[in-house]
Amino acid sequence: MCYSHEPMRLSLPWFLGVSICIIFVALFLRLAPISNESVDGDEMFSRHVAMSEASRALNLVRQDLVHPPLYYLLLKETLPKGSPAFALDIRFLSLAAGVASIMIVILAGSLVAPLRGPAILAAFLLALNKTHIFYSQQARSYALFCFLAGMLLLWGLLLDRYERDWMYWLAGTTLMTALLYTHYFGAFYCAAVILPVVLAKSPKRLKILAVASGVFAFTVFLPWVYQEVPVYRGKSGISSILAWQGLPTFFNLKMTFADDVGILDFRGATSLAFLIGAVLICCALLLPNSRNEEEVLNFRIRLTLALTALMPPVLMFVLTWRPLRLPIFGERHVLPSMAATLLLVSYGLWRLAARASKPLRVLVLVIGAIILSVFQALPVWSNWPGPSREPYAVIADWLEHTDLNLPVYTTWPYGIGEPVAFYLERSRQIDELPGCTPNGQCTTDDPMKLPDRFIVLYRPAAQEEDYAVHSLLNRFSITEEKYYSAHNSRWGTRLLVLQER
Repeated sequence: MCYSHEPMRLSLPWFLGVSICIIFVALFLRLAPISNESVDGDEMFSRHVAMSEASRALNLVRQDLVHPPLYYLLLKETLPKGSPAFALDIRFLSLAAGVASIMIVILAGSLVAPLRGPAILAAFLLALNKTHIFYSQQARSYALFCFLAGMLLLWGLLLDRYERDWMYWLAGTTLMTALLYTHYFGAFYCAAVILPVVLAKSPKRLKILAVASGVFAFTVFLPWVYQEVPVYRGKSGISSILAWQGLPTFFNLKMTFADDVGILDFRGATSLAFLIGAVLICCALLLPNSRNEEEVLNFRIRLTLALTALMPPVLMFVLTWRPLRLPIFGERHVLPSMAATLLLVSYGLWRLAARASKPLRVLVLVIGAIILSVFQALPVWSNWPGPSREPYAVIADWLEHTDLNLPVYTTWPYGIGEPVAFYLERSRQIDELPGCTPNGQCTTDDPMKLPDRFIVLYRPAAQEEDYAVHSLLNRFSITEEKYYSAHNSRWGTRLLVLQER
Protein backbone atom coordinates (compact mmCIF):
# COMPACT_ATOMS: atom_id res chain seq x y z
CA MET A 1 0.00 0.00 0.00
CA CYS A 2 1.42 3.43 -0.95
CA TYR A 3 1.26 6.30 1.52
CA SER A 4 2.72 9.04 -0.65
CA HIS A 5 1.58 12.59 0.08
CA GLU A 6 1.30 13.35 -3.65
CA PRO A 7 -2.55 13.41 -3.82
CA MET A 8 -2.65 15.82 -0.89
CA ARG A 9 -0.22 18.44 -2.22
CA LEU A 10 -1.55 21.83 -3.24
CA SER A 11 -0.36 23.23 -6.55
CA LEU A 12 1.09 26.75 -6.42
CA PRO A 13 -1.90 28.49 -8.11
CA TRP A 14 -4.30 26.79 -5.71
CA PHE A 15 -2.07 27.67 -2.76
CA LEU A 16 -1.95 31.35 -3.75
CA GLY A 17 -5.67 31.54 -4.50
CA VAL A 18 -6.73 29.93 -1.23
CA SER A 19 -4.24 32.08 0.69
CA ILE A 20 -5.74 35.29 -0.71
CA CYS A 21 -9.23 34.08 0.24
CA ILE A 22 -8.09 33.35 3.80
CA ILE A 23 -6.63 36.84 4.14
CA PHE A 24 -9.92 38.38 2.95
CA VAL A 25 -11.84 36.24 5.47
CA ALA A 26 -9.50 37.37 8.25
CA LEU A 27 -9.90 41.04 7.28
CA PHE A 28 -13.68 40.76 7.06
CA LEU A 29 -14.09 39.04 10.45
CA ARG A 30 -11.93 41.67 12.15
CA LEU A 31 -13.17 44.81 10.40
CA ALA A 32 -16.88 44.21 9.80
CA PRO A 33 -17.98 44.12 13.47
CA ILE A 34 -15.38 46.50 14.89
CA SER A 35 -17.73 49.51 14.94
CA ASN A 36 -19.89 47.59 17.45
CA GLU A 37 -16.95 47.06 19.81
CA SER A 38 -16.39 49.86 22.30
CA VAL A 39 -12.92 50.66 23.58
CA ASP A 40 -12.20 49.55 27.14
CA GLY A 41 -10.06 50.88 29.96
CA ASP A 42 -6.90 49.07 28.86
CA GLU A 43 -7.25 50.48 25.35
CA MET A 44 -7.69 53.93 26.83
CA PHE A 45 -4.45 53.41 28.76
CA SER A 46 -2.69 52.52 25.49
CA ARG A 47 -4.08 55.67 23.89
CA HIS A 48 -3.05 57.80 26.85
CA VAL A 49 0.51 56.46 26.78
CA ALA A 50 0.83 56.80 23.00
CA MET A 51 -0.40 60.40 23.05
CA SER A 52 1.92 61.41 25.90
CA GLU A 53 5.34 62.98 25.50
CA ALA A 54 8.03 60.28 25.16
CA SER A 55 9.59 60.51 28.63
CA ARG A 56 6.18 60.58 30.33
CA ALA A 57 5.00 57.68 28.18
CA LEU A 58 8.00 55.55 29.21
CA ASN A 59 7.39 56.39 32.86
CA LEU A 60 3.72 55.41 32.58
CA VAL A 61 4.69 52.05 31.10
CA ARG A 62 7.38 51.55 33.73
CA GLN A 63 4.92 52.25 36.56
CA ASP A 64 2.35 49.91 34.98
CA LEU A 65 4.97 47.16 35.48
CA VAL A 66 3.29 44.40 33.45
CA HIS A 67 4.30 45.42 29.90
CA PRO A 68 7.57 46.48 28.24
CA PRO A 69 7.43 49.65 26.09
CA LEU A 70 7.87 48.63 22.43
CA TYR A 71 4.16 48.30 21.57
CA TYR A 72 3.38 51.75 22.95
CA LEU A 73 6.26 53.36 21.06
CA LEU A 74 5.10 51.76 17.79
CA LEU A 75 1.49 52.75 18.53
CA LYS A 76 2.61 56.35 18.99
CA GLU A 77 4.14 56.30 15.49
CA THR A 78 0.93 54.98 13.88
CA LEU A 79 -1.40 57.63 15.34
CA PRO A 80 -2.40 60.65 13.25
CA LYS A 81 -0.31 63.73 13.96
CA GLY A 82 -2.04 66.88 15.13
CA SER A 83 -5.55 65.41 15.41
CA PRO A 84 -7.47 63.32 17.97
CA ALA A 85 -6.94 59.54 17.88
CA PHE A 86 -10.25 57.74 17.39
CA ALA A 87 -11.01 54.09 18.12
CA LEU A 88 -9.96 52.79 14.71
CA ASP A 89 -6.76 54.84 14.83
CA ILE A 90 -5.54 53.23 18.05
CA ARG A 91 -6.59 49.77 16.83
CA PHE A 92 -4.91 49.95 13.42
CA LEU A 93 -1.57 48.53 14.63
CA SER A 94 -3.28 45.52 16.24
CA LEU A 95 -5.47 44.91 13.18
CA ALA A 96 -2.43 44.94 10.90
CA ALA A 97 -0.39 42.72 13.23
CA GLY A 98 -3.28 40.26 13.68
CA VAL A 99 -3.75 39.73 9.95
CA ALA A 100 0.03 39.66 9.40
CA SER A 101 0.37 36.83 11.93
CA ILE A 102 -2.03 34.77 9.78
CA MET A 103 0.03 35.58 6.69
CA ILE A 104 3.12 34.26 8.49
CA VAL A 105 1.42 30.87 8.92
CA ILE A 106 0.71 30.84 5.17
CA LEU A 107 4.31 31.84 4.48
CA ALA A 108 5.53 28.93 6.62
CA GLY A 109 3.59 26.60 4.33
CA SER A 110 5.10 28.12 1.22
CA LEU A 111 8.68 27.77 2.53
CA VAL A 112 8.49 24.45 4.40
CA ALA A 113 7.24 21.87 1.91
CA PRO A 114 5.65 19.38 4.37
CA LEU A 115 3.57 22.23 5.84
CA ARG A 116 2.06 23.53 2.60
CA GLY A 117 -1.34 21.89 3.03
CA PRO A 118 -1.41 21.98 6.86
CA ALA A 119 -0.43 25.67 6.91
CA ILE A 120 -3.37 26.61 4.70
CA LEU A 121 -5.78 24.85 7.07
CA ALA A 122 -4.02 26.29 10.14
CA ALA A 123 -4.18 29.83 8.71
CA PHE A 124 -7.89 29.43 8.00
CA LEU A 125 -8.55 28.17 11.54
CA LEU A 126 -6.53 31.06 12.98
CA ALA A 127 -8.49 33.53 10.87
CA LEU A 128 -11.73 32.13 12.34
CA ASN A 129 -10.58 31.88 15.96
CA LYS A 130 -12.74 34.02 18.25
CA THR A 131 -9.96 34.86 20.70
CA HIS A 132 -7.51 35.83 17.95
CA ILE A 133 -10.18 38.09 16.41
CA PHE A 134 -10.80 39.71 19.81
CA TYR A 135 -7.17 40.65 20.41
CA SER A 136 -6.63 41.66 16.77
CA GLN A 137 -9.27 44.33 17.38
CA GLN A 138 -7.87 45.59 20.69
CA ALA A 139 -5.44 48.46 21.11
CA ARG A 140 -3.15 46.33 23.27
CA SER A 141 0.16 44.59 22.68
CA TYR A 142 -1.07 41.01 22.16
CA ALA A 143 -1.58 41.06 18.38
CA LEU A 144 1.90 42.53 17.92
CA PHE A 145 3.19 39.87 20.33
CA CYS A 146 1.64 37.19 18.08
CA PHE A 147 3.17 38.72 14.97
CA LEU A 148 6.71 38.93 16.36
CA ALA A 149 6.53 35.44 17.88
CA GLY A 150 5.24 34.14 14.54
CA MET A 151 8.17 35.76 12.75
CA LEU A 152 10.58 34.16 15.23
CA LEU A 153 8.89 30.77 14.75
CA LEU A 154 9.31 31.13 10.97
CA TRP A 155 12.94 32.07 11.54
CA GLY A 156 13.40 28.89 13.56
CA LEU A 157 11.71 26.70 10.94
CA LEU A 158 14.09 27.95 8.25
CA LEU A 159 17.25 27.78 10.31
CA ASP A 160 18.71 24.78 8.47
CA ARG A 161 18.39 26.60 5.17
CA TYR A 162 20.07 29.89 6.11
CA GLU A 163 22.38 28.90 8.98
CA ARG A 164 25.51 30.23 7.20
CA ASP A 165 24.05 33.68 6.48
CA TRP A 166 25.14 36.18 9.16
CA MET A 167 22.24 38.48 8.21
CA TYR A 168 19.88 35.68 9.13
CA TRP A 169 21.37 35.46 12.62
CA LEU A 170 21.19 39.24 12.97
CA ALA A 171 17.51 39.12 12.02
CA GLY A 172 16.83 36.38 14.58
CA THR A 173 18.61 38.28 17.35
CA THR A 174 16.66 41.44 16.46
CA LEU A 175 13.38 39.51 16.56
CA MET A 176 14.21 38.07 19.99
CA THR A 177 15.04 41.53 21.30
CA ALA A 178 11.82 43.02 19.89
CA LEU A 179 9.83 40.14 21.37
CA LEU A 180 11.27 40.73 24.84
CA TYR A 181 10.54 44.44 24.60
CA THR A 182 6.93 43.65 23.64
CA HIS A 183 6.05 41.10 26.34
CA TYR A 184 7.99 39.50 29.18
CA PHE A 185 6.72 36.08 28.11
CA GLY A 186 8.65 36.61 24.91
CA ALA A 187 11.45 34.87 26.80
CA PHE A 188 9.51 31.59 26.55
CA TYR A 189 9.20 31.92 22.78
CA CYS A 190 12.88 32.73 22.40
CA ALA A 191 13.68 29.58 24.36
CA ALA A 192 11.24 27.60 22.18
CA VAL A 193 13.37 28.21 19.07
CA ILE A 194 16.77 27.96 20.79
CA LEU A 195 16.24 24.73 22.73
CA PRO A 196 15.47 22.56 19.66
CA VAL A 197 18.80 23.61 18.12
CA VAL A 198 20.60 22.63 21.34
CA LEU A 199 18.70 19.33 21.77
CA ALA A 200 18.74 18.17 18.14
CA LYS A 201 21.74 16.72 16.33
CA SER A 202 22.90 20.10 15.14
CA PRO A 203 26.51 21.14 14.46
CA LYS A 204 28.27 22.65 17.49
CA ARG A 205 28.68 25.94 15.64
CA LEU A 206 24.92 26.15 15.15
CA LYS A 207 24.24 25.52 18.83
CA ILE A 208 26.71 28.21 19.89
CA LEU A 209 25.18 30.76 17.51
CA ALA A 210 21.62 29.98 18.68
CA VAL A 211 22.51 30.36 22.37
CA ALA A 212 24.59 33.48 21.67
CA SER A 213 21.65 35.11 19.86
CA GLY A 214 19.37 34.54 22.84
CA VAL A 215 21.98 35.75 25.35
CA PHE A 216 22.66 38.90 23.32
CA ALA A 217 18.92 39.68 23.03
CA PHE A 218 18.47 39.25 26.79
CA THR A 219 21.52 41.44 27.47
CA VAL A 220 19.99 44.23 25.36
CA PHE A 221 16.77 43.82 27.36
CA LEU A 222 18.52 44.11 30.76
CA PRO A 223 18.44 47.96 30.89
CA TRP A 224 14.64 47.87 30.91
CA VAL A 225 14.59 45.15 33.58
CA TYR A 226 16.96 47.27 35.68
CA GLN A 227 14.54 50.23 35.47
CA GLU A 228 11.64 48.04 36.58
CA VAL A 229 13.35 46.65 39.71
CA PRO A 230 12.57 49.65 41.99
CA VAL A 231 8.96 49.75 40.72
CA TYR A 232 8.60 46.02 41.37
CA ARG A 233 9.93 46.42 44.89
CA GLY A 234 7.82 49.50 45.56
CA LYS A 235 4.66 47.63 44.61
CA SER A 236 5.74 44.44 46.40
CA GLY A 237 5.62 42.47 43.16
CA ILE A 238 2.88 42.23 40.55
CA SER A 239 0.13 40.97 42.86
CA SER A 240 -1.17 44.50 43.41
CA ILE A 241 -1.82 44.75 39.65
CA LEU A 242 -2.73 41.20 38.62
CA ALA A 243 -4.22 39.76 41.82
CA TRP A 244 -7.70 40.01 40.27
CA GLN A 245 -6.77 37.11 37.95
CA GLY A 246 -6.45 34.69 40.84
CA LEU A 247 -4.63 31.36 40.59
CA PRO A 248 -5.68 28.83 37.91
CA THR A 249 -6.74 25.20 38.15
CA PHE A 250 -5.92 22.46 35.65
CA PHE A 251 -9.24 23.24 33.96
CA ASN A 252 -7.97 26.71 33.08
CA LEU A 253 -4.89 25.21 31.46
CA LYS A 254 -7.01 22.69 29.56
CA MET A 255 -9.37 25.45 28.41
CA THR A 256 -6.42 27.50 27.10
CA PHE A 257 -5.41 24.63 24.80
CA ALA A 258 -9.04 23.83 23.92
CA ASP A 259 -9.73 27.42 22.90
CA ASP A 260 -7.03 27.12 20.25
CA VAL A 261 -9.14 24.40 18.62
CA GLY A 262 -12.43 26.18 19.35
CA ILE A 263 -14.98 25.59 22.11
CA LEU A 264 -18.62 25.03 21.13
CA ASP A 265 -21.54 25.88 23.39
CA PHE A 266 -22.51 22.58 25.00
CA ARG A 267 -21.61 20.61 28.10
CA GLY A 268 -18.26 18.87 27.72
CA ALA A 269 -17.23 20.95 24.69
CA THR A 270 -13.97 22.05 26.36
CA SER A 271 -12.94 18.44 27.01
CA LEU A 272 -13.90 17.42 23.46
CA ALA A 273 -11.88 20.25 21.87
CA PHE A 274 -8.92 19.45 24.11
CA LEU A 275 -9.13 15.74 23.20
CA ILE A 276 -9.31 16.42 19.45
CA GLY A 277 -6.34 18.78 19.65
CA ALA A 278 -4.32 16.38 21.81
CA VAL A 279 -4.94 13.39 19.50
CA LEU A 280 -3.95 15.31 16.37
CA ILE A 281 -0.85 16.78 18.03
CA CYS A 282 0.15 13.25 19.06
CA CYS A 283 -0.31 12.20 15.42
CA ALA A 284 1.96 15.05 14.35
CA LEU A 285 4.69 14.26 16.86
CA LEU A 286 4.50 10.54 17.54
CA LEU A 287 2.89 8.75 14.58
CA PRO A 288 5.53 6.48 13.00
CA ASN A 289 6.45 7.23 9.42
CA SER A 290 4.81 4.87 6.95
CA ARG A 291 7.09 2.96 4.59
CA ASN A 292 6.77 5.28 1.60
CA GLU A 293 5.68 8.45 3.34
CA GLU A 294 7.25 11.58 1.88
CA GLU A 295 7.82 15.09 3.13
CA VAL A 296 7.96 14.44 6.87
CA LEU A 297 9.12 17.29 9.10
CA ASN A 298 12.52 16.72 10.65
CA PHE A 299 12.91 16.31 14.41
CA ARG A 300 14.15 19.85 15.08
CA ILE A 301 11.23 21.49 13.29
CA ARG A 302 8.67 19.28 15.03
CA LEU A 303 10.31 20.05 18.39
CA THR A 304 10.27 23.79 17.61
CA LEU A 305 6.54 23.66 16.87
CA ALA A 306 5.87 21.53 19.96
CA LEU A 307 7.81 23.78 22.35
CA THR A 308 6.26 26.95 20.90
CA ALA A 309 2.78 25.48 21.26
CA LEU A 310 3.05 23.75 24.62
CA MET A 311 5.93 25.11 26.70
CA PRO A 312 4.74 28.72 27.36
CA PRO A 313 1.25 27.76 28.67
CA VAL A 314 2.65 24.96 30.83
CA LEU A 315 5.44 27.11 32.28
CA MET A 316 3.00 29.95 32.95
CA PHE A 317 0.79 27.45 34.81
CA VAL A 318 3.75 26.11 36.83
CA LEU A 319 4.74 29.64 37.89
CA THR A 320 1.39 29.95 39.69
CA TRP A 321 2.35 27.07 42.01
CA ARG A 322 4.06 27.41 45.37
CA PRO A 323 6.42 28.96 46.30
CA LEU A 324 6.08 31.69 43.62
CA ARG A 325 2.27 31.71 43.24
CA LEU A 326 2.45 34.47 40.61
CA PRO A 327 -1.02 35.63 39.44
CA ILE A 328 0.06 35.71 35.78
CA PHE A 329 -2.08 33.02 34.17
CA GLY A 330 -4.09 34.36 31.25
CA GLU A 331 -4.67 33.12 27.73
CA ARG A 332 -3.65 36.46 26.27
CA HIS A 333 -0.11 36.04 27.65
CA VAL A 334 0.44 32.90 25.56
CA LEU A 335 -1.64 33.88 22.53
CA PRO A 336 1.33 33.31 20.14
CA SER A 337 1.15 29.59 20.98
CA MET A 338 -2.11 29.39 19.04
CA ALA A 339 -0.45 29.50 15.60
CA ALA A 340 2.01 26.72 16.46
CA THR A 341 -0.77 24.63 18.03
CA LEU A 342 -2.94 24.92 14.92
CA LEU A 343 0.02 24.07 12.68
CA LEU A 344 0.59 20.91 14.71
CA VAL A 345 -3.10 20.02 14.73
CA SER A 346 -3.34 20.49 10.97
CA TYR A 347 -0.10 18.61 10.31
CA GLY A 348 -1.38 15.81 12.56
CA LEU A 349 -4.49 15.55 10.41
CA TRP A 350 -2.29 15.27 7.30
CA ARG A 351 -0.19 12.55 8.94
CA LEU A 352 -3.33 10.67 9.95
CA ALA A 353 -4.80 10.91 6.46
CA ALA A 354 -1.53 9.71 4.93
CA ARG A 355 -1.93 6.39 6.71
CA ALA A 356 -5.41 5.74 5.36
CA SER A 357 -5.98 3.74 2.21
CA LYS A 358 -5.68 5.77 -0.98
CA PRO A 359 -9.44 6.18 -1.67
CA LEU A 360 -10.03 7.42 1.92
CA ARG A 361 -7.23 9.95 2.24
CA VAL A 362 -9.07 12.93 0.78
CA LEU A 363 -12.21 11.95 2.70
CA VAL A 364 -10.31 11.91 6.01
CA LEU A 365 -8.82 15.32 5.23
CA VAL A 366 -12.13 16.87 4.20
CA ILE A 367 -14.07 15.54 7.18
CA GLY A 368 -11.29 16.54 9.59
CA ALA A 369 -10.99 20.04 8.12
CA ILE A 370 -14.77 20.54 8.28
CA ILE A 371 -14.91 19.46 11.93
CA LEU A 372 -12.03 21.76 12.89
CA SER A 373 -13.56 24.67 10.95
CA VAL A 374 -16.95 24.18 12.61
CA PHE A 375 -15.31 24.28 16.04
CA GLN A 376 -13.80 27.67 15.15
CA ALA A 377 -16.68 29.18 13.18
CA LEU A 378 -19.66 28.47 15.44
CA PRO A 379 -18.39 30.52 18.44
CA VAL A 380 -17.87 33.48 16.08
CA TRP A 381 -21.26 32.97 14.39
CA SER A 382 -23.13 32.74 17.72
CA ASN A 383 -21.83 36.21 18.67
CA TRP A 384 -22.03 37.86 15.26
CA PRO A 385 -21.92 40.84 14.89
CA GLY A 386 -21.30 41.41 18.58
CA PRO A 387 -20.61 43.24 20.69
CA SER A 388 -18.17 41.02 22.53
CA ARG A 389 -16.99 43.97 24.64
CA GLU A 390 -19.07 46.07 27.01
CA PRO A 391 -21.04 48.68 24.94
CA TYR A 392 -19.69 51.89 26.47
CA ALA A 393 -20.43 53.80 23.26
CA VAL A 394 -24.15 53.05 23.73
CA ILE A 395 -24.02 54.36 27.31
CA ALA A 396 -22.34 57.53 26.07
CA ASP A 397 -25.01 57.94 23.39
CA TRP A 398 -27.77 57.79 26.02
CA LEU A 399 -25.97 60.31 28.22
CA GLU A 400 -25.45 62.62 25.26
CA HIS A 401 -29.08 62.61 24.17
CA THR A 402 -30.90 62.46 27.49
CA ASP A 403 -32.70 65.55 28.75
CA LEU A 404 -31.33 64.86 32.23
CA ASN A 405 -28.50 67.32 32.82
CA LEU A 406 -27.25 65.59 35.96
CA PRO A 407 -23.81 64.86 37.44
CA VAL A 408 -22.46 61.41 36.46
CA TYR A 409 -20.54 59.15 38.85
CA THR A 410 -18.99 55.74 38.44
CA THR A 411 -17.62 53.10 40.77
CA TRP A 412 -14.86 52.24 38.25
CA PRO A 413 -13.25 55.31 36.62
CA TYR A 414 -10.58 53.28 34.80
CA GLY A 415 -12.87 50.68 33.23
CA ILE A 416 -16.18 52.57 32.85
CA GLY A 417 -15.52 56.27 33.30
CA GLU A 418 -12.64 56.62 30.84
CA PRO A 419 -14.24 54.70 27.92
CA VAL A 420 -17.60 56.46 28.33
CA ALA A 421 -15.89 59.87 28.54
CA PHE A 422 -13.93 59.00 25.38
CA TYR A 423 -17.17 58.58 23.40
CA LEU A 424 -18.62 61.72 24.98
CA GLU A 425 -15.49 63.54 23.76
CA ARG A 426 -15.14 64.93 27.29
CA SER A 427 -18.36 66.94 26.88
CA ARG A 428 -19.53 65.62 30.27
CA GLN A 429 -17.46 64.92 33.35
CA ILE A 430 -17.63 61.47 34.96
CA ASP A 431 -16.43 61.49 38.57
CA GLU A 432 -15.50 58.77 41.01
CA LEU A 433 -18.28 57.75 43.33
CA PRO A 434 -17.16 58.73 46.87
CA GLY A 435 -15.54 55.74 48.52
CA CYS A 436 -14.38 54.13 45.24
CA THR A 437 -10.94 54.08 43.63
CA PRO A 438 -10.01 54.27 39.92
CA ASN A 439 -9.52 50.48 39.91
CA GLY A 440 -13.06 49.74 41.07
CA GLN A 441 -12.41 49.03 44.75
CA CYS A 442 -15.21 50.53 46.80
CA THR A 443 -16.19 51.05 50.42
CA THR A 444 -19.15 52.88 51.89
CA ASP A 445 -18.49 56.58 52.33
CA ASP A 446 -20.41 59.60 53.49
CA PRO A 447 -23.29 60.03 51.01
CA MET A 448 -23.66 63.68 52.11
CA LYS A 449 -20.97 64.47 49.53
CA LEU A 450 -23.39 63.60 46.74
CA PRO A 451 -25.94 65.96 45.10
CA ASP A 452 -29.70 65.52 45.50
CA ARG A 453 -29.99 63.91 42.07
CA PHE A 454 -27.36 62.19 39.94
CA ILE A 455 -26.51 59.30 37.61
CA VAL A 456 -24.29 56.38 38.64
CA LEU A 457 -22.63 53.73 36.45
CA TYR A 458 -21.46 50.49 38.05
CA ARG A 459 -21.02 46.73 37.57
CA PRO A 460 -23.60 44.72 39.55
CA ALA A 461 -21.41 41.59 39.19
CA ALA A 462 -18.54 43.30 41.05
CA GLN A 463 -19.40 42.74 44.71
CA GLU A 464 -17.70 45.86 46.10
CA GLU A 465 -19.27 48.12 43.47
CA ASP A 466 -22.72 46.60 43.96
CA TYR A 467 -22.44 47.01 47.74
CA ALA A 468 -21.28 50.62 47.42
CA VAL A 469 -24.27 51.59 45.26
CA HIS A 470 -26.82 49.67 47.32
CA SER A 471 -25.56 51.43 50.45
CA LEU A 472 -26.86 54.66 48.90
CA LEU A 473 -30.40 53.38 48.50
CA ASN A 474 -31.23 54.15 52.13
CA ARG A 475 -31.16 57.81 51.20
CA PHE A 476 -31.74 57.79 47.41
CA SER A 477 -34.47 56.18 45.35
CA ILE A 478 -34.14 54.87 41.78
CA THR A 479 -36.11 56.91 39.25
CA GLU A 480 -34.68 55.28 36.09
CA GLU A 481 -32.40 52.36 35.33
CA LYS A 482 -30.82 50.67 32.31
CA TYR A 483 -28.47 47.72 31.84
CA TYR A 484 -25.83 47.44 29.12
CA SER A 485 -23.92 44.24 28.46
CA ALA A 486 -21.86 42.44 25.83
CA HIS A 487 -22.98 39.08 24.48
CA ASN A 488 -22.78 36.37 27.20
CA SER A 489 -21.03 38.75 29.60
CA ARG A 490 -21.70 38.89 33.34
CA TRP A 491 -19.75 42.15 33.70
CA GLY A 492 -22.33 44.49 32.21
CA THR A 493 -22.84 48.09 33.34
CA ARG A 494 -25.96 49.26 35.15
CA LEU A 495 -27.04 52.90 34.84
CA LEU A 496 -29.15 54.31 37.68
CA VAL A 497 -30.75 57.72 38.03
CA LEU A 498 -30.93 58.36 41.78
CA GLN A 499 -32.92 61.02 43.60
CA GLU A 500 -32.88 61.90 47.28
CA ARG A 501 -35.94 60.59 49.09
